[in-house]
Amino acid sequence: MPEWWPILLLFVFATHLPVFAWRWARTRAPRHAATTLTFALLTVSYALRVLAPDAWLGDWPLYTWFRVPAWIAALLSVGLLLHHVATRRETGG
Repeated sequence: MPEWWPILLLFVFATHLPVFAWRWARTRAPRHAATTLTFALLTVSYALRVLAPDAWLGDWPLYTWFRVPAWIAALLSVGLLLHHVATRRETGG
């Protein structure tokens, strides 16, 4: 991975976070909550990767402790989005 890549991803995740947090605050939709959690965890993970790349907790780099839950939150987010799309198709809305 190029040296600048984590900085770019940090920027992408940090800019998406407030948008989805706003959508969650407005709608209270679980899918937006899961997406907000995903972007929050990824923002923290990449901030640690950029600002404290040598920090470790146990056998893993500190940023990894946030990436693993981010993957789980992302899977939940995709599942909730698919459920939302399927429900909208069934109801015609």
